[in-house]
Parts: sequence; C-alpha cells; structure tokens
Amino acid sequence: MRLEGRVALIAGASRGIGEAMVKLFSDEGARVVFCARREELGRMIERELRDKGREVRFVRADVTEEDAVRRLMITAKELYGGLDILVTCAGVAPAAPIEEMALSDWEDLMRVNVNSMFLLTKHAIPLLRQSDHGAIVTLGSTFGHVGAGGSAGYAVTKAAAVNFAKSAALELAGDGIRVNSLCPGGTATEFLREWFESTGDAAGTEEWLIGAHPLGRLATPEDQAKAALFLVSDDSSFVTGHGLLVDGGYTAQ
Repeated sequence: MRLEGRVALIAGASRGIGEAMVKLFSDEGARVVFCARREELGRMIERELRDKGREVRFVRADVTEEDAVRRLMITAKELYGGLDILVTCAGVAPAAPIEEMALSDWEDLMRVNVNSMFLLTKHAIPLLRQSDHGAIVTLGSTFGHVGAGGSAGYAVTKAAAVNFAKSAALELAGDGIRVNSLCPGGTATEFLREWFESTGDAAGTEEWLIGAHPLGRLATPEDQAKAALFLVSDDSSFVTGHGLLVDGGYTAQ
C-alpha cells in the first residue's frame, strides 16, 4: 500500500498504460481521479474498480481545454481533499515522413501531447504545493531520447515531455514537488496494435519491433505502471528531473 492516503490524477487513462496506472495506483491505496475523452471505456474501468471497493472517479475531459483542466482540479479537491500525484498520459501519435505530414496533424500532436501536459501541470501545482508527497510524471518515450524516422512529430513531443520534466523539476524543487518522465519502449497496448495494423504488415512490424528490444519482448502496460508507481512513491524520494527508460534495452544499443 505504497500510496495509501494519497490522491492521484491520471489524464489519458481509458486504456493502455494510463488504465494500468489507474488500477495499480488504486490497488496501492490511492484515491484516483482519472480522465479521458472516451467516456464508455472510462466508465467501465470506474465500475470495475468501484465494485472492488476502490476509491476512483472517472471524468470525461479534453485536457487540451484549460477550463476542463481547471474543473479536474476542482473535482480532485472536492472529492478527496487535494492532490498528491499527477500523471500526464494523454497523447496521440499520427505518423508520417516530415515532407508528407499535414500541418493539421503536426498541430494536433503539439496540442494534445504538449499543451495538455503544460495545462495539467500548471493547474496542479497549487494543489501539489499543499502535499507532503507532491509528484508529477510526464509520459515520454524512447523517442524522446533517440531519433524516430517517420515519426518526427511524435518524437518532438516526447522530447518535450522529457525536458519539460527536467525544467519543472528545477522550478518546483523548492516546493518539495518531484517531477520525472516515464519513457516506455514498445509496449503491447491497443494503441500499438492499431499502429501495427496501419503499416499493412502487422505481423512483420511486430516481429521487427520485438527484435529491436534486446530483452526479446514488448513491455506490458503493467510493466510501465510499476515503473510509474516507483516514480510517484516514496521509493523514489530523492529522484527528480529524471527520464526513466523502461525499454528492454532499446536505447542501450
């Protein structure tokens, strides 16, 4: 029960890594507010966990909208009295070579992946200052550390997540708020499966990606959730400004 008595807000949590975090954090004793744009999926997760006695609340929200983010913070405070943990998982990943990428896709990447991270952090800070365990995790990627041909836009947003965490860590250290970035390698989520299908050779693409990870497999969402748990718990009380690679050795080559 490493998060007993703490309140967590997880954005972009209706499936995949975010969903796994909601489940693990609540198992570890946290009261969790989580949000996404997909209401049906969010409500299903909420019902499942509340049936197990977990204190969770789903809120349908578009975290690229500042008013929606403000309301999320109000919800956390009104329901559970404050906020100790913020995780920013909201994201999209349209892929295309640079010369073929539409400006609208580029702008959507920045709006969803970067603007939401900024807005959530901005409006969480006043609540986190009141906590003795304030912690923020941004969702980076291996592509925040290495190049990604054909996915330059996505890679830029993940590099932003890594450096935003470093910069915010310096800015908020005096308030006792730790800020880190979780940087997954290939993770077996529905999101990734959809990308496999989009290539026209799902099986071949999956085989290639597995081969690019020295451990010889993809991560599970639970692998990533456990790493996030480390970053938001007292187990990492002297860790801030760090980009934690959970990538099966992908970037070690």
